[in-house]
Amino acid sequence: MKVYLQKNSKIILLALLALVLAVRIPSLASRSLWYDEAFSILFSRTGPAAMLQGTLGLVDGTAADVHPLLYYTLLWAWMLLVGQKVIFVRLLSVVIHIALLLLLWYLMQEMFGLKQAVLAGLLFSFAPFQVHYGQEARMYGLLSLWLVFATLCVWRGIQGGKYFPWVAFGILAALAMYTHVLAVFYLIPLWLSPLYFRKLRLFRFALISALIAVVLYLPWGLQLPAQVAKVERAYWITKPTLVDLVQTVLSFISGLPIHVSWLPVTLFCALLVIVLAGVKTFRAVREGDPRAERVIWLIYLSAAPVLLLFLVSQIQPLYVVRGLVPSGVIFLLWLAWVIVPREGRRVESYLMIGCLALAFAIGLFSRETYRGFPYAPFENVNKYITSELDERGVVLHSNKITMLPSYYYDESLPHTYIADPPGAGSDTLALPTQEILGLIAQPDASRAVGDAQQVFFVMFGREIGDYDSLGVIKHPHLSWLEEQYSLVEQTAWDDLSLYRFESRENVSLD
Repeated sequence: MKVYLQKNSKIILLALLALVLAVRIPSLASRSLWYDEAFSILFSRTGPAAMLQGTLGLVDGTAADVHPLLYYTLLWAWMLLVGQKVIFVRLLSVVIHIALLLLLWYLMQEMFGLKQAVLAGLLFSFAPFQVHYGQEARMYGLLSLWLVFATLCVWRGIQGGKYFPWVAFGILAALAMYTHVLAVFYLIPLWLSPLYFRKLRLFRFALISALIAVVLYLPWGLQLPAQVAKVERAYWITKPTLVDLVQTVLSFISGLPIHVSWLPVTLFCALLVIVLAGVKTFRAVREGDPRAERVIWLIYLSAAPVLLLFLVSQIQPLYVVRGLVPSGVIFLLWLAWVIVPREGRRVESYLMIGCLALAFAIGLFSRETYRGFPYAPFENVNKYITSELDERGVVLHSNKITMLPSYYYDESLPHTYIADPPGAGSDTLALPTQEILGLIAQPDASRAVGDAQQVFFVMFGREIGDYDSLGVIKHPHLSWLEEQYSLVEQTAWDDLSLYRFESRENVSLD
């Protein structure tokens, strides 16, 4: 087997690259854009100068937005080449995943060998968590690319003792921070790796890499206090619990959400894989396997960022599972090592492979069939509204969550939306960003609809439940519309609710 892999390594690598494309490309357009993706497109197309203003503009002493601009700038350049259609925009994430697979291949080959590199490529190709972010028009695939590249550089720096990999690490760390600020929770454990390998003499190189990263990040880092203040003032993230840790591990294996009927099976498979992988790793350490130290390093890099983010989030909630996608990649590398069948212990490996295959299948199926919040058939809703809209009609969105995707699919419709309550956790689209987008929120339904004779009111049905949980008996915007207009029709589009209101005068004439 080893000789065969060595002779055909290039062909196998090409096959894995083709597999990544085959798994991700066919369903690129199968799901509608959601708010975050629509924001990525609408914001990126304004160009770098406008994006700077829309991000760093101050509102009550806080930054307008919290995300750095590297991904958005890359997406802006990409859209200049390929356009703004959903499939082409999302294709950027696929291209990034092709590069990411190459890095995984070389990292695993250097650490363990070709067999483990092949298995890592297979797991990465099919893991639902990675497939999802290898298709979405967001920055998490790019974040994984920089951090895995940085991991490869640190590994080479530890093995070779030369300074160049550490210089590269510093540059990549800055690029990762310019992609997403949560990169720091992976970079800190990675930077401490010389301590883990007990090579303190290399720590001077690690200090140089840290200095390089700080200097390169300094222009943006000066703006960081205002962005942190934005998170402290109002952001939707809540303090994580142990349930979030369990969900994170489940996400690494099967992705979320999972159909309720399949959740027990998926959870069982995930737990069994973790237990068997832990037993095999412990056995390798006990038996003195020379590769055990490297395996523990992978576990460290997949777990330490999760735990560090979890602990910090007890003080300032920052915990979002998608910010841990790079840790999920390293987690797969650990699994790629433990599932390699070994003499006398093949049953364990085959059992893990079977559990992973089942969990992956359930995760991919659940992902492809999920049609709940925050996804909705916005394009079809727009077409329906167009067919029924009067000259004095408007399309009113209860908030930005439905506004931006709907606007992306049809800018010609008279879209308008209501601002989030100031200071609330959902109040994340600041006025400077709205101005750059050219989409200014209205303070209430009255000023949003003006003297319109017809109103199509769009919202996710879960909003009614959210108000119920707050003790508000009636959705305030819906209640106002019912007082001023006659409800003619209500339709459901998956989790999206569409209400058609007509002026009482028009209804009476009919």
